[in-house]
Amino acid sequence: MSAFVRDMLAAYLTAAVLVAVGFGLLRAVVAWGMERRLAARQLLRVGRVTLGLSVLLPFAGLAAREWMPSAPLFTFERSLVRYAAPPMSVDSRPVRGGVTEAASSGPELPLAMMGLALVAMGALGFLSWELRRYARLRRRLEALPVLRRVGQVRVVLGDAAEGAFSVWFPRGGAWVVVPTDVLEDAEALRLTVRHELQHHRQRDTMLAYVRLGFDSAFFWSPFARAFSRWLAERQEFACDEALVTVKHVSADAYARCLLQASLRVPGSLPAGVTGMSHPTVRRIHMLFQPRPRSSVRTLGLSLSLALVLAPLALWAQGTVRGRAVSLTEARALAEAGPKEGDLPVVVDAAVVDQLNKFVTTRKGRDFMRKALANLQAHREAMTGTLRSRSLPEGLLAVAMVESAVRNLPETSREPSMAPGQRGAGVWMFIPETARRYGLKVEAGRDERLDVARETEAAATLFQALYERYGDWRLALAAYNQGEGVVDRVISETHVRDVSELVRTGKLNDYTATVQAGVLLLRNPHLLD
Repeated sequence: MSAFVRDMLAAYLTAAVLVAVGFGLLRAVVAWGMERRLAARQLLRVGRVTLGLSVLLPFAGLAAREWMPSAPLFTFERSLVRYAAPPMSVDSRPVRGGVTEAASSGPELPLAMMGLALVAMGALGFLSWELRRYARLRRRLEALPVLRRVGQVRVVLGDAAEGAFSVWFPRGGAWVVVPTDVLEDAEALRLTVRHELQHHRQRDTMLAYVRLGFDSAFFWSPFARAFSRWLAERQEFACDEALVTVKHVSADAYARCLLQASLRVPGSLPAGVTGMSHPTVRRIHMLFQPRPRSSVRTLGLSLSLALVLAPLALWAQGTVRGRAVSLTEARALAEAGPKEGDLPVVVDAAVVDQLNKFVTTRKGRDFMRKALANLQAHREAMTGTLRSRSLPEGLLAVAMVESAVRNLPETSREPSMAPGQRGAGVWMFIPETARRYGLKVEAGRDERLDVARETEAAATLFQALYERYGDWRLALAAYNQGEGVVDRVISETHVRDVSELVRTGKLNDYTATVQAGVLLLRNPHLLD
């Protein structure tokens, strides 16, 4: 799974957690009596702000993280990598490694990716179902008789079983539907129409599509469904309050209209459609309660909820995502870490993906921690050999990836991070390559297990490959997959950019894995 997909999944899961937390906070606020201190419209506004913060904060955190790569993930001065002497500049050398022909490892389909695909399909299915219901409703409304027009709103006569409701279509205008039995009472008709028109004035019918998108995105979450129902209820309260306080509608007459509406059984309408259906006793009681107007409380409550949700978003996202490194951070690491003449690191999506496999997974962390610990025993000798050939010290990452710097026989079952055929020794030479570079591989003698001699052979191989390709990344690819594979790919594609060749599947991800190893070699604190 790519770093981008992993980040988006983490942000989505974080948003789901924050929706539950935000809804719980709102219910606590109502339980503590804040409902009596805020007008219904103010509480609705706070609820919408809370929902917006819950959904958007995790994704805003991702965007901010890309622009501010100075997070405590990396502190360059903590790096344990120190150069005993400045390396000599390298003009034309480098790499090849252990396998003459290695096929690319097949792509994996993590469970997380499958889960994300299922959620996406479920959300699209829910959304498409509701949008079809909207489309059918629009066709039905266009066939109903129009009682009157109020500006751009068409008031039509609908089925008594559906009750009164209002709806807006992006390209179909605004509608108010009143049931036929309301025509018998002029006052009830007037108040019903005014109620539904108020939904249009408050933009409730437009925001219904936002709620529809929210319901679709989190269709599986009971907290999201409860939050959506709570907002729909507050929407009705706010509309009632606006009519009684702002439009000076008689509370007694309006209460009678609500009681009459409660006797109707509403039909099935698409999610988000507003209406007078199912009024409650609380709704009628609210008409006769004093309604405070202090906007300071609304602002204070919104800011308080934001101060709670923002750190929770950072904490929850960090918990879900682990210690993943972003593309911007990885590039900052690459630019800040190298010494002159060391192995260059070209950070692309594949390198970030491999780096996060080392940093965020237990298997990757354990492997690279062992590699760094084992490197201490051989580092001085191996670095001396590389330096004597004017080769970059960063090539030690090859041994880290190949064998975790363990002198392993070919029959070993110890894990390796390198794709392809297994070799032996610290540098994992296969027999053919070992013999080509002067190492004896016989029944009673395997010089691949002589770290000093194998390192000399590896240095010679690195020099030959770099002189052949003039590019360290192509040399690393040839070290793992063989010169024949690299030559054929270049000949067929006329492309020498390893990032592009890896992206299109022409080369495997070995080069990206080694370059991720170089970043860890320079910044081992990433594994803390």
